[in-house]
Amino acid sequence: MRVQIAADITDRKHIDEVNQQQQKRLEQTSRLITMGEMASSLAHELNQPLSAIANYCAGCIKRMQAGNYRFEDLLAAMQKAADQAERAGKIIRRMRDMVKKSDPKREPISLAELVDEARAFADIEAQRTGTQIVVELPENLPRIVVDRIMIEQVLLNLVKNGIEAMNSVPFDRRRLFIQARQTDERMLEVAVADQGHGLAEEDVERIFAPFYTTKPEGMGIGLAICRSIIEFHQGRLWVEPRREGGTVFRFTVPIEEEDE
Repeated sequence: MRVQIAADITDRKHIDEVNQQQQKRLEQTSRLITMGEMASSLAHELNQPLSAIANYCAGCIKRMQAGNYRFEDLLAAMQKAADQAERAGKIIRRMRDMVKKSDPKREPISLAELVDEARAFADIEAQRTGTQIVVELPENLPRIVVDRIMIEQVLLNLVKNGIEAMNSVPFDRRRLFIQARQTDERMLEVAVADQGHGLAEEDVERIFAPFYTTKPEGMGIGLAICRSIIEFHQGRLWVEPRREGGTVFRFTVPIEEEDE
């Protein structure tokens, strides 16, 4: 009997070790794949703030050379250039954080804070396409316990997908909604809803499969890796049609446990 118990304990330890190794590989793969996807759009993301900086600086130089300027105008232009430089720095820091080889750092954090950060990165694309991002979060939501960078990347991916889904609809319909609710004592549900044309039934079934994409130039890894990240946090990610038209992606993440 003792031999059997010892064998069972050894087997359980081995299973736990294997699970930990698989989780670590998943986390490393998540960052590498997401890094590859982010790299493909990095030039586009950085081009906009860098172009703005160049334009503001060129305008200041032109006015100073012509002697036709006011100090207040130059100061305002340079402040705008500094703001764009800060935005570019945030993009680069996000890339750096994603490729760090450290283990996932799960910590209690406000969902509203993560949404604000993801929205800040998506604002350039939203402004370019005339999309309004509407955040509807209840007050006093419990904090979630997640890896900040990984969940922020999931939010950013879903928001960008939603913006792209509305490229062909009238401007007055280009509204993307970010909502949340507490489903039970353990989980929080986040929803990202667009008002696009929706997904075909066959796409709903296959959209999370690796390398499957509905975009002409898509890599088909964004949603697959998003689902892996959410499952890594013991949650789930799914998609469903929106009654008012469009598509809504939902995912769940664990909330902070209350002290007894």
